[in-house]
Amino acid sequence: MADLMRIGGGVLTVLVSFWIVAILIKMVAGWLIPARKTPGLVWLWLGEIIEMPVNWVRVTVPTLYRNVDVAPWLTIVVMVLMKTFVFRAMIYWGMLHQ
Repeated sequence: MADLMRIGGGVLTVLVSFWIVAILIKMVAGWLIPARKTPGLVWLWLGEIIEMPVNWVRVTVPTLYRNVDVAPWLTIVVMVLMKTFVFRAMIYWGMLHQ
């Protein structure tokens, strides 16, 4: 059980780190790269995967303030807090109970 917690915490930490970077890249690309009329299928598919936690935050919390969507930033803050406290605690718990 301890090894499972350590491995699970490590995998979730890496997954959340990649997801945060992907959200940041998508936000910067939305600001700098002009939108295409017909985006590719891969970009649509990746965009849906990247936007899953952001859409969950949009549904849960009203995130539109003066025509500015703060859901991506709020999602990043929540993910960093989960990574810092929950997933690191899983790793430490596994190390203590080994």
